[in-house]
This record gives sequence, structure tokens and C-alpha cells, in this order.
Amino acid sequence: MTRQIEHVDVLIAGSGPSGTSTALHLVQHDPAWAQRILVVDKAVHPREKLCGGGVTHLGTDILARLGLRFEPRHFLVREVCLVYEDKVFTFKGNPAFRVTRRDEFDHWLVQQAEARGVTVRQGEAILDIAVEDEQVVVTTEKRTIHARVVVAADGSRSFIRRRLKWDDDSRVARLLEVLTPEDARRQVEFRDGLAIFDFTPMRDGLQGYYWDFPSYVQGESFMNRGVFDSRARPERDKADLPGVLGRSLAERERDLQAYQLKGHPIRWFHKDGRFSRPRVLLVGDAAGADPLMGEGISFALGYGQVAAGAIVDAFARQDFSFATYRDRLLAMPLFRHLWRRTQAARIAYRLNYPWLVRLGWRAMRLALRFTRWRDRDYQPGVAPRLWLEAES
Repeated sequence: MTRQIEHVDVLIAGSGPSGTSTALHLVQHDPAWAQRILVVDKAVHPREKLCGGGVTHLGTDILARLGLRFEPRHFLVREVCLVYEDKVFTFKGNPAFRVTRRDEFDHWLVQQAEARGVTVRQGEAILDIAVEDEQVVVTTEKRTIHARVVVAADGSRSFIRRRLKWDDDSRVARLLEVLTPEDARRQVEFRDGLAIFDFTPMRDGLQGYYWDFPSYVQGESFMNRGVFDSRARPERDKADLPGVLGRSLAERERDLQAYQLKGHPIRWFHKDGRFSRPRVLLVGDAAGADPLMGEGISFALGYGQVAAGAIVDAFARQDFSFATYRDRLLAMPLFRHLWRRTQAARIAYRLNYPWLVRLGWRAMRLALRFTRWRDRDYQPGVAPRLWLEAES
């Protein structure tokens, strides 16, 4: 049986935040791009996606510039508590960040792209990819697609990276997560809009933290709890993540065995990474996220903005080498910020002496006094009015 062959200018592999952001930014540049884009994904929305679900002002600002109000259900975190042993400091905001569910958030973004005329094919996995001089040949479960450009937005376990034997020094962090049903009326986290990052497990070899994020799942109150291990120092023995999570839950009178445990990797960002090759761009977790706090959504949205600019330029000049894509990323303040987080992670998570960590904690607490993050009414970001209007 002869397979159907389809021709498209831009094929986006993956319909998560980075893939849909790429499509939305292209259409924002020129609505005619909607007819030149095809998005394919092996999953069908709404689909479960393991993630803490935090979206900071870095991400909401990008959505605002796309003209999008934050419509998915979310919890407003107004105070963030950072803990190390008996040392605690907080920063505040209105909000400090939002906690959303990825199944709802990603589905909403796909709907925004489709409403603008973008074709999104769900439930269609990519089986093979071959880069040729004049095109990229992509084989899916249902057809063969000849694309002039492919955007790999297929996550930390990117099939495209693996299939093209993408070589670089990127490292992978680890994450475990559980959801625990809670009575929001009795939990200070829900009442006060409080999120907790507990770095005390660094004593147990964790190169990261334990977190408690209040969240809503289909309208019900749940605490999103988990551990993030950056592996900033890969030569060290790996921490026992289930053990760390189990002990942290026990301190909060929860039994790990009572909940469904889930885990996934997070690929690091590094400024010297290889983000493109002729006719292929990496975006989102396929390219690299935040190794300091594990933040991915905001940076995924930013990748889409940069990738769209690079694609528009490539078609205008008929140069599909994407030789300047890395420079474009590093020129954007968002990714300069991400690189600073990478450097901070390499310093913070290499500290192997509790007294030194405690000293750093005191220094950060002092520095916070000179920022606006001490003010609960602080509205970070460039477009706070839009979110206040959306939530009124």
C-alpha cells in the first residue's frame, strides 16, 4: 500500500508549550503561517503530563504578548518559603507564580493554536526522521511528511534527538512526584497561598529540593509534592529519590506507599549546547530547561518565540542552516537569565558542607531585603493588569 505523502513548510513535533508557542508566534507574525504549519503529537489532549505546574511571570508575560489571558484553572501562590534545616526565608508576590495542571494548560494552548487556523494532529506518533539537503522526511504512523523545517518539541526524551544522534554535553536531572488529596480549609498552604521549597534533603545527597505546591485537579484540592535532583555534580552518587521523598512525606504525616509515585527526567540548558542543525530546531525540554529550580513551562514558551523568529528569517533568506539560532537564544534576556540559573545551580548544588549552605541562606535572606519580592502586593512582570482583569 502506497503511503500518503504530504508537503508542509514547518512540521512541529510535539504539542506541548514549546511546540504550540512556536506555532502561535509564527501566526502572530503573519496569520498566513497557519496554513504552512503542521503540528503532530503521539498523545491526545487533554493528556496527563508529569510536572510541578509552576508558571512564573516569565511565562505569563510571553502569553500576554501573544494576547492570551491565563484561562486554565490555576492556584495563585502569593508566598514562597525556602527552607534549609532551621533557616527559612520567604519571598512574596501578587502572585509570586501560578500552579496549573499540565493536562489542562497544554490542552488550552492547543485550542488557542487551532482557533488561529493551525492544524494539530493528535494521536499520531513519529516513527522515523531523515534530514536531506532540500527537506526533512518524517514518517509517522499514518503518512510520510516532507517538511522544509522541523521543530523538535518532543520533550526531554526527544525521539528526534535520539534518532538524529544529537551529540552535546547536556545533562539530565531527575524528578519524582505524588499528588495527595487535601482539605483546603485546614491547610495553611491553601489558605495563605503558600508554596514550599525545602532544601534540607541536600544533607542526604540530593542536589535539589523537596516541594509542596497547592493545586487543583479537576476542581478538587490536592498538594503536588515531589523531589527535584539536578545532578549538577554527576560524579557524586545518586541520591535515593524514593527514600528522600518518603522521609519528607513522613515529616508531613503522609505515607508514600499510599500514593501513586511518578517520575521523569528534565534536560539541562547549557549555553554551549547544540540547539540546531540544518533544517532542524530544538525547543523546550528537548533543548534544555532550568537546572536550578526545574522550571520548564516559562522557558518552553520562550523557546517558541525565538524559534518562530529564526524560522521567519530562514524562509525570508532561503537559508535553512539555522547557524545563528543559538545566538538568537542567548540574545534574549529570558535565556541569559536561564544561563545564570545554570551557573547558579552548578554552584549551589555542589556545596557539600551544611555550614556553607547555611551561610549562603543567611546571605540570600539579607539580599532579599533589598528587592521588591519582600512585598506581598508586588506584581512581577510587564503586564500585571491583564491578569488582574482576567481574574476579576
